[in-house]
Amino acid sequence: MKHRKRQSTRAWRFPPCPAYDVEATESWLQSMAAQGLHLSEDGFFAGFACFDRGKPKQTRYRLEAAPGAAGEGPDEQARELTEAAGWRFTARRGDFLIYASDEPGGVELHTDPRVQALSLNLIRKRARRSVFSLIPWLLLCFFFSQRMLLTAWVQIGTPLSLLGAVLVLWAIGSTAASALSLRRLWKKLRSGQAPDHRKDWRRKARRYRLSFAAYLVLAAVYFISLLRLWSLASEGAFETPLAAYADPIPFATMEDLVPGSVYVPESQSVLADTVEEHRDPLAPIQLRLTQHGTLRLDGKTVLSGGWNAEYYETAAPWMARQIAREYIANDRRRNRNHFSEIVLPEPVDADFVSVYSAVFPTAVVVQGNRVAHVTFYQLNRDESRDIPVETWVSLLAESLREP
Repeated sequence: MKHRKRQSTRAWRFPPCPAYDVEATESWLQSMAAQGLHLSEDGFFAGFACFDRGKPKQTRYRLEAAPGAAGEGPDEQARELTEAAGWRFTARRGDFLIYASDEPGGVELHTDPRVQALSLNLIRKRARRSVFSLIPWLLLCFFFSQRMLLTAWVQIGTPLSLLGAVLVLWAIGSTAASALSLRRLWKKLRSGQAPDHRKDWRRKARRYRLSFAAYLVLAAVYFISLLRLWSLASEGAFETPLAAYADPIPFATMEDLVPGSVYVPESQSVLADTVEEHRDPLAPIQLRLTQHGTLRLDGKTVLSGGWNAEYYETAAPWMARQIAREYIANDRRRNRNHFSEIVLPEPVDADFVSVYSAVFPTAVVVQGNRVAHVTFYQLNRDESRDIPVETWVSLLAESLREP
């Protein structure tokens, strides 16, 4: 004898409307009850609604603005008053408490729309504040990028950065939409009009579900990609030992400071000589060069120190200038107690040059769509052998010119 498969007493459904659409939510819950799916006490979880299977009923659902914090239900006094009127508290969704009544012709939960408008006004203001509360998050992203927006954009990569910007704008738009929707309902109630408990929720259901699903997928792609990028960077996947780097370096390096010299890496240095490479449509070539060692000429050490450079070839000259400004501002912030301008005896032939001391002498040079940020320190025992700042800055500027 075949056994019938036991049907689950629970059912999960994805809502066809956002939590702030009070009228559509009430209408949808009532239509679900007419199909035998009644909202469970478990309510909403992870965006889904939990229903208990049962007999179809003409159950009415009403949403009321929640006075308390998220997750809290009505207090005992409110429960007693609503139960006396034939309404039972069922669950909570966002800023709203959901009540149900199995008496089709019973008294309404709210008989005066103007009174309902007073309680909704609190939620409306809360939604409006949420729009402005996104500003600190934007500022946090701004400071997380060390306020180097364009530099961080091309380092992360335009596709991923653009996706992040889309998600932020999407979140702002959704928050603004909730504030506007609640404001329209509030004005309707304040004018004395009752809410539409039979609103056609099917008309926008498909669009809402698709847009919500798309947002979740894009957010998952963004955070997974960002995590993968961070993981690759921490593993050194973008770095190549300088000795093994085969492509020509398109700017001056430490061995160019003394013609004919041989660069010898500092074997005891904890900072390995590497070239880190990234590519992006807005900055097709991005290189970060790290050198710590000595220059030897005829078997003798003529210079000892370190040469750290960040180099970008951008899609447009204004981008190179913007990256230059961001590096200068970042160095000024990070080394405010040691930052000082260095005035060169003669101007350097370049589109833009800024030279300063930020613990170590630093130069930012722009030639067309090329920009280099270089820090050079010297550890010579005899300071008379130090290469003057104007000499190595001029050499750097010369190396950035188009061949």
